[in-house]
Order: sequence, then C-alpha cells, then structure tokens
Amino acid sequence: MAYGNGSLLEMLIRPQSIIAFCKRFKTKPPNSQLNILIPCLETPTYAAAPLKSKFLSVQRVRWALCSLRSRLLSLDLKSQGLFLVPAEEHDAASKISIVVAVHNAPEVTLRCLSSLERFAKGAEVIIVDDGSDHQVIGEILKEICMTNHWTLISHEKPLGHSRASEVGISASGRKYVCLLNSDTVVTPRSWGAMVKAFESDLATAVVGPATSFTYGPQQVLRAYRCRHFWTDEQIWSFAENYTSRYQNVQDKQVNFAGGFAFFIRRTVWDELDGFDLMLPDYGNEAEFCQRVLEKGLRIVTSKGSYIHHLGRQSYGQTFGRSAILRRSLEAQTYIEKKYGSKFHQ
Repeated sequence: MAYGNGSLLEMLIRPQSIIAFCKRFKTKPPNSQLNILIPCLETPTYAAAPLKSKFLSVQRVRWALCSLRSRLLSLDLKSQGLFLVPAEEHDAASKISIVVAVHNAPEVTLRCLSSLERFAKGAEVIIVDDGSDHQVIGEILKEICMTNHWTLISHEKPLGHSRASEVGISASGRKYVCLLNSDTVVTPRSWGAMVKAFESDLATAVVGPATSFTYGPQQVLRAYRCRHFWTDEQIWSFAENYTSRYQNVQDKQVNFAGGFAFFIRRTVWDELDGFDLMLPDYGNEAEFCQRVLEKGLRIVTSKGSYIHHLGRQSYGQTFGRSAILRRSLEAQTYIEKKYGSKFHQ
C-alpha cells in the first residue's frame, strides 16, 4: 500500500474524506458496505468511552467515523504474530536506564509496563510511584517489579513529574536515561536509534523518537489519528514498518524533544542539575532543553525509533484538561521570562 501524497491512507487522514467515503458506499451496492459503521460502535474502545458521550449523537457519530478511519489506516498492519527484537535493540537497551513516573491510571500503566517486559529486556527499569491513591496500581507495581527485578520507589504523596523523575534518575546507573511516560507503549524499535544518535556525536545531549502524540516533528499524523484505536500488535507492526522506511534518514536537529520518552545523556543531566525547581510537571523538558542549547549541545529526533504515546492519560487524568492548559501556559510564561530573547522556540 502506498504512503505518498494522494494515496488512500493520506486522503483518509482528513475527516472530510471519510464523510465522502461513507457517502460513496451509501449509493453503491453491496448493502453490507452500508453497515460498515455498526461494528465500529461495538468495538471495545467505544464500549470503554465515557457513558455520557454515548448518548450524544454527534459525539457517537464522530467516534464511529474515527474508528472507521482507524480501520482503514490499519489495513497493512499485523494484528497478531511474532515481533522479534533485533540484536542491536537488545544491545542498546543494556545501555539505558528507563525511569517511569506513575500516578494512578492503572489501565494505561499496566499496558506500558507490559510492553517494557517484552521489549526492554536488559535495560535498567526504575518505577516511581508518585503518591498514587488507586489501590490497584500499588498491587500492579509491586507484582510486576518483583517479577522482573525492577526497582520500585514509592512516594506517600505526589511530588509531581519533575521530582519523581529526578528521584528515579538518582537511582539509575546507565550511560543514558529515558524518562518514559506511563501512558506509552514501547515497541521492538524503541532503543537502537536512540543510542546510535548519542554514540555518533558526543555533543548530542537529548534524543527523541517518533511517536503518535506530541508537539513538533516527532508526531506521525497517521499514528496520531489511530492512537486510541490500535491494539498493541498493530502498534508494534506500525513501528516495524515505519522505522524500516526511515532507518537511513539522517537525524533531525531541533530545539526541543517531547517529554513522553525523553532520552538524556546521564553526564549532561548531572552537569545541568536536573529540572528547574519551579516546574513540577509541565514545561520541565522544554526548560531543560533551553539549558542544553545554551551549553552548545545538540538535541535531535530520529525516525529510526518509535514509541507510541496515548497522551494525557496519567497525570493529565488527575488534573483535567483546563488545569493542564493553565499549567502549560504558566510554564511557558515562566520559561519565556527566564530566557527572554535567548528563548529558542
């Protein structure tokens, strides 16, 4: 299946194209095509949607159309089968400490940690339970960390993503650190390109992979549209396809890398003394990147690695959308005031 401009996949990314697609099948046989939306409404993803939204016809149709679009954009993806980890991925993982700050959200956290069990063998994994008050999450973390010999650090009260990450990094011992959000799914192609970027240039301080949800060039539009609909197997299949297409593409130098999977050279982290104390959560990676650039060091993104990000499913669920927006704006204002004309957008 082609991916270029004008291809079926690119056209279906646009909502108006889906509407046109549906209208087309309403006027042509076979009749089975008319019912293509019905199974979309019966998917587990829709069943798990908030109850209130199910009674709002506009949202219901919109959700069905999004589910239909996801199905069409997933025709070339495997829904089952073997997903082998290349030797270079195993080797890269052995050089990385993965720190996951967790705050409630047991469903997405379990999904994240299960993917780490499968694709991060050899990595040092440190879980920081940042004051979760959900009983189930505590049980999940204790069992999975004991089974995999991971480090578990628990806070009685939430200190925020920045402080939780700092505690996790202080307990780490590898050359490179990945600050991984708990609403991510790692893939068979998560680590190799990240370590390659670090080792190809000693001036590279921060690296970011491709993903489904973030700001800037790391976000893949197709994955963004499908991020809540894909199964883990479809995510892994997409990662294999996507990274193989871009494995020889040069890394891109940027001014900022998304915080969902924030890869840092450990010596640089120590030199810059971690995150800004005034930023407990949002804006912490952006401010850190400013100091990296002031040091004359590099920040790059690579399409050779892919980590799926659901987005706003952990700390974001606790704060709510309006609070996220407020905190993000406050952080941006603080950073712009701190750096003035030196601020790198």
